[in-house]
Amino acid sequence: MRVSVAGATGYLGTRVVAALRFRGMPVAAIVRNHVSSPALRTLITLGSTVVAVDAGRDEPYESALVDADVAISCMASRNTGMDPANDFWAIDRDANIRFGVAALACGVRHVVLVATFEGPASRRYSEFSEAKEQAVDAIRLACGAAGARLTVIRPTAYFSDLTDRAFESVAKSNRYTEIGDGSHRINPIDGHDVADLICRQLEAPTLKDLEIPVGGPDIMTFRDIGRLAAASLGRKEQLRIRRIPVGLLRALAALAGATGRLSLRLRRSAAILNWMIYVGTHDAVAPCMGERRLRDAFAAKRLALDSRRPTVAPLTP
Repeated sequence: MRVSVAGATGYLGTRVVAALRFRGMPVAAIVRNHVSSPALRTLITLGSTVVAVDAGRDEPYESALVDADVAISCMASRNTGMDPANDFWAIDRDANIRFGVAALACGVRHVVLVATFEGPASRRYSEFSEAKEQAVDAIRLACGAAGARLTVIRPTAYFSDLTDRAFESVAKSNRYTEIGDGSHRINPIDGHDVADLICRQLEAPTLKDLEIPVGGPDIMTFRDIGRLAAASLGRKEQLRIRRIPVGLLRALAALAGATGRLSLRLRRSAAILNWMIYVGTHDAVAPCMGERRLRDAFAAKRLALDSRRPTVAPLTP
């Protein structure tokens, strides 16, 4: 089974390529450019074929899809620091649609698209979600017309999305920020477990289209995440929790949206703020899977942090 993976240098993409190569599948790893980076070197070490296609510049994907049986898109724009080449309309919607349509034109019979857990509901509130959901809709129609299979994977959140930021904030300043009262629940999942799930779907005999919501084994509140980060650092008593009132975020989002016609950056800011409001005020609990636990991820980060601290040589007479 030959597989093409778009977004191969991202958090999930590198893990998907690694899981596929572990199973012996030939992989075409699609990257934005050939500039050397740790992620690119990892893809080469894994034995994948690296193909450069710049998603932000409307470059065609056909060269990366030759002889592919399966096309997997892990492409997503960053929710911070966006620019015209990393806009959610350009990446989450347009690049994903181009990739899916090109895959079908090249004879791919199974397309896998990684979307967001809350996307179907939050698209009504945020253009950030609407962009990816339009891609899901368009690719579903194209797959139906071509008689191909579509699998949509919907993780709640990756450890890196929420928990790494919580850990780093507590490690730096003993401070954790939450939206509202922090009482809403979520079960974030490790990227390796999502990659394993995708690989199992490729081997499944069903030909049905599937939408798979997935979360990790631990269900916790957003406040629990901050407390767990503090406990893993031995700073449970020093933890300071800062709340951002939902009303304040809504006011900022409304202001950014009202002035969005004057500035594309403000329009993007409104979309991200509305998405943050939705995520921070709704539960995101999906069927639990995977063996990797958040507490173990935090423990590993604590060890990595300690290893970077300079040691003081003992005094000698």
